Amino acid sequence: MAIYHLNVKNISRGDGRDIVAAAAYRAGEVLPNEAEERLSDFGGRRDVVASEIRLPAGAPEWMANRSSLWNAVEAAEKRKDARLAKEVEFALPLELPRIAWLGIARLMADAYTAQGFVVDMAIHDDGARRNPHVHLLMTTRLVGPDGFGLKIRSADGKQFVTEARKLWERIANDALGKAGLAVAIDSRSYAKRKLDRLPGRHRGPNPEERRARRVDAQREREMAPRELDEDLPVPDPDGSPIHPEQLEAAEGRMLEEMHRPALPEMAHAQGDLAAARAVVDDQNAIEMSEDEAAAYRLAPDNLLDWMDDKTRPEDVPMLERWENHLEWLDRGRQEPAEGRDEPETLEPDREPR
Repeated sequence: MAIYHLNVKNISRGDGRDIVAAAAYRAGEVLPNEAEERLSDFGGRRDVVASEIRLPAGAPEWMANRSSLWNAVEAAEKRKDARLAKEVEFALPLELPRIAWLGIARLMADAYTAQGFVVDMAIHDDGARRNPHVHLLMTTRLVGPDGFGLKIRSADGKQFVTEARKLWERIANDALGKAGLAVAIDSRSYAKRKLDRLPGRHRGPNPEERRARRVDAQREREMAPRELDEDLPVPDPDGSPIHPEQLEAAEGRMLEEMHRPALPEMAHAQGDLAAARAVVDDQNAIEMSEDEAAAYRLAPDNLLDWMDDKTRPEDVPMLERWENHLEWLDRGRQEPAEGRDEPETLEPDREPR
């Protein structure tokens, strides 16, 4: 016989509970708490195997966002003792393979979405399969396109608990049978089954054990060798501190590079380097007039074609007149009227450069 555990509870404002914090804790997330103007920070939890929100038919899409959903629930409830959510929490049989957990959790959640509940589902496991379990955090009001409506009164009373226990028994046993396991769970108590056994008691979290684990972890951190950030003054390109040994090795390589003897000068791979420099100097010393320079500047071909071009300067046609390339400076200047003396035009300097 596999172990059976299912618990139904209310998340009530009258008990000092915060629904946004409760949802953040179960999902292992950081959620903004609009009512308290702070963050409910439970991010980084390693025991959250999966979490998702299951919506009933007709629910608006924004309810699929965990932050929007539970902040809206908080705003919809005005009473100081309001019941904010209903939770069904149940243990997964250890005999079931891990791959089957999500499927049966969704089956259980969808049984409540069919009744009009929005279900925020989360599967928890400590990694050692000691206590895998599921949280179904459910809204308590009908939902429609405009948001929340009246309370779902079917969630009140003992019948809701009894039906939840039978529902989980049926879903879990179907999954165990499909997995080929000859075990089952039973939602009935030992007394109803006429068994002379003491009922099991769900341990839950043990504050003393948690406190002892924190003390042991703190002791291990204190005994472990520490490398303080202040001992690592130089950051690498990513901003992480560099270890002093790595810094010392880098400095040694830099000093070796500085004192390494210079390599002998290599001859130019394509000929005499001095002769090439002389050719470049001769080309740079060529004199040309302004018209010749303008013709070269306006040439559409390679700007370095003078190195291979055999054309002589006298073969280049002269410009008939000097073209002013700064004519935008003269925009708006009026043409002289007939009979007026034309202003003297300054010709460009044609002296050789």
